[in-house]
Amino acid sequence: MVQKIIDNNKPLYLQIREAILQQIDQKELKPGDKLLSEAQFQKSFNVSRITVRKAIDELVEEGYLTRLQGKGTFVKKRSEAQQKSLSLTQVCLEQGKKLTSEVRSIQEVPVPTEFERLFSSEKVIAVERLRKIDGVPIMLEKNYFPLEDTFLFENDLSGSLYQVLDDFDIDPKYKGMNQVSISLLTDQQAKLFNVQSGLSVIHHLGTVYNSKNQLVLASEELVRVDLPDLFKYYL
Repeated sequence: MVQKIIDNNKPLYLQIREAILQQIDQKELKPGDKLLSEAQFQKSFNVSRITVRKAIDELVEEGYLTRLQGKGTFVKKRSEAQQKSLSLTQVCLEQGKKLTSEVRSIQEVPVPTEFERLFSSEKVIAVERLRKIDGVPIMLEKNYFPLEDTFLFENDLSGSLYQVLDDFDIDPKYKGMNQVSISLLTDQQAKLFNVQSGLSVIHHLGTVYNSKNQLVLASEELVRVDLPDLFKYYL
């Protein structure tokens, strides 16, 4: 049966991605099940094979699917612990740490290049915060939200963003993209952390989705890992 593309403002590959995730969420596709071939997806959605491949590549990268050479693409088993997205507030509570946040800015900005494929608009709402544990700057984070989340401008964002989202019936439930690299702090960033420039930190790019597999936010984090006795950071 041909699937209709119903949202002309959303990239085609994202609609295919969401259709597959919806089938997984509703147990129509279960761990170990084989997906249609790219050619079958192409015919079903009436799109190009490149579009189908992009959707599947992203789901493979995020851990929802796995490819077996010569056999096809299959639904990957993912435990609830792997999928669940915990806020830094929750992590700190579990570790018995006091977390505070300094909101440095909230504004509309162009979509960062690394997240362009995720948003249908050219701009997003960016919230930049400096997170401190027991008074020590530990993380510089930038969270990017869809433009329709205008309530962010009207609320106190120095606490848990997840709680603010929950107050507006948005459920940040599952992790998506999870890319990690090592970066060196610039002079300006080092001043915020009150350390010498050039310190190595974790550079983390991530995404969070709701229970309907819709994007809630994309994030970029710079995290100090030179203080393991103060805080243990989990991806």
